[in-house]
Amino acid sequence: MDAKARNLNQIFDGTISFQIPLFQRPYVWNAERNWGPLWEDIQELMDYQLRTMRSRTHFLGAVVLEQMKNVAGSIETHQVIDGQQRFTTLQLFMIAARDVCNQHGSEKFYERFNDLVANKASKVDFEHERYKVWPTNSDREAFRLVHAAQGPEGLEQALEDLPDWQDQNHQVLGGYRYFYRKLDDWLRGGLSQEEALPIKDRLEALWQVIGNGLQVVVINLDDEDESQVIFETLNARGTQLLPADLIKNYLFRRAQTDGRDIELLYEKHWKAFDDKFWRKEINQGRTKRPRIDLYLQHYLTLMLRDDVRSAHLFEAFKEYVLALEEQAAEQEDNANASLQSTQLTTQPLSIEEHLQFMSRYARSFRTFAVPPVGSRLAVFLSRLQAVDTATVFPLLLLACDQLLPKQQVEFDHFLVVLESFLIRRMVCGMTSKNYNRLFVDVIKALDKRGEFTAMALQEVLQSNTGDSVRFPTDEEFGQSILHKPAYQNLAQYKLRAVLEAIDQAQYIKKSEVLPLPPSLTIEHIMPVKWQENWIIPEAINSDPENRLTFIQQRNQALHSLGNLTLITSSLNPSLSNAAWSKKRPELVRFSKLNLNRYFHLPAAGETDPLIDWNENAVLQRGEILFSSASEIWPYTSVVVG
Repeated sequence: MDAKARNLNQIFDGTISFQIPLFQRPYVWNAERNWGPLWEDIQELMDYQLRTMRSRTHFLGAVVLEQMKNVAGSIETHQVIDGQQRFTTLQLFMIAARDVCNQHGSEKFYERFNDLVANKASKVDFEHERYKVWPTNSDREAFRLVHAAQGPEGLEQALEDLPDWQDQNHQVLGGYRYFYRKLDDWLRGGLSQEEALPIKDRLEALWQVIGNGLQVVVINLDDEDESQVIFETLNARGTQLLPADLIKNYLFRRAQTDGRDIELLYEKHWKAFDDKFWRKEINQGRTKRPRIDLYLQHYLTLMLRDDVRSAHLFEAFKEYVLALEEQAAEQEDNANASLQSTQLTTQPLSIEEHLQFMSRYARSFRTFAVPPVGSRLAVFLSRLQAVDTATVFPLLLLACDQLLPKQQVEFDHFLVVLESFLIRRMVCGMTSKNYNRLFVDVIKALDKRGEFTAMALQEVLQSNTGDSVRFPTDEEFGQSILHKPAYQNLAQYKLRAVLEAIDQAQYIKKSEVLPLPPSLTIEHIMPVKWQENWIIPEAINSDPENRLTFIQQRNQALHSLGNLTLITSSLNPSLSNAAWSKKRPELVRFSKLNLNRYFHLPAAGETDPLIDWNENAVLQRGEILFSSASEIWPYTSVVVG
């Protein structure tokens, strides 16, 4: 058995044929589970290539091949024992790349990609040998169509002439369409942040990544290997190695080679990583990942000052270690060079220092899982769940390292600034799409300043312009609270977090300090179905034009923050669509929330400012909620010194 890591150029260049046996299953990969993640990985590599003019390798897994006995003079043929889904997908991608290059008028790159998917006609004896990969029986017709299509329009024209279209494999055709569309959009600048770069640079980046950046471990079996046994073993259930396992192996092997006491290094710096806490799977978006994977992604993003994707953790870590070693070697050659880093954190140089840094930042990350009860960090992390982003954690790791434990007050101010930025943008409906790049840029800006304070963070965030990065002002924040339909614009858990924060801010010394129950629901004070008990004034109702204007204004106010509150789920049905005269006493009687003290009934002889609940009343309460919200999440924090 021979196993080597090879790039796609090495695998598919030359006259060769990879055949998938008929007993293999048909092609089944799809967009959600397979094509999408693969495309995201490849696009990240291409964007990195465009941004830095440097290549990054990406490991795609392994394939197992068995060389077939060929007649003298025939082309070299291998049977794909394992990895047929991966090989087929890569071919669909490269066929799409070939056709997109042709569409954009690049004959050079068309020929290069064509050489990776098709053997020259003069070199083969049989029709199926024209294809670098020849799929299993049920996929062949669809595969022929894709090879000959020269683009989606050509494919659709060919399908119109096929009476038995229903017998074709939709997945093969779907994969080709998917990758063609993504590649075409990317080449036109529609999917990356480097929109202004010319098409020739994008074509070059595409070729460098596909031809040289993607790697597959090719396992070639010899005559003594039992291919079926190996196939079954590879596909048996087992525990997959985590990136942390690979990093651990890499570091300790190197430490052993350097003659270090690896038992001592393990006890001091790695032992904690091997407990269950780090292996526990944590929800992140729609997927679950081991906690240590999440930590390593944030740690490497901080150390590299660059966004690191989860699929690249081990490769990124190795590149990071080697790059620092090369940099140190260059500095040693220069007698006047300083080894001091320009960043706020010094960089590790030795293997032991890498272990020290990883364990040092891990202590802060562990605190994030169980923050001190009642601390500002606990409040921040709770509200961060509503913002629903993990991109701030590299910055948060740095804040913990730079400010704690000696500068606790400064750290708390830092959290206030960061939380204000995030919550204000959320309430104002601003995108979080570019947060990964934004917070890396924030770290770089703090590096450049050479100071790490809440005031520095505030100034950096407020210096940004553009809707994707700017810090909303009080005017924008107020307009969103007073006039935007928060109930429709924000998910329930986000809106509930805002209302809960305001409730806590409205605590006064005379009221009880009570933890908020987890089952609170959002209630419209003026109900969504208001027509039955919330009558339109007769003077307005009699005029069709005025009536229409009134309804539009009422419906706009209906979902704004000023018309929303929190109540228990058991109270909600009883309030429902009741009139204000019935709803208000029930709300005051049963709710102990600070948020609902506003609706108190006047004492005997007092004037009742809330005798009616209408659009003006909603606006007035909205102004009070804005006042509380702007104190919780200020645009300019009170930071002294």
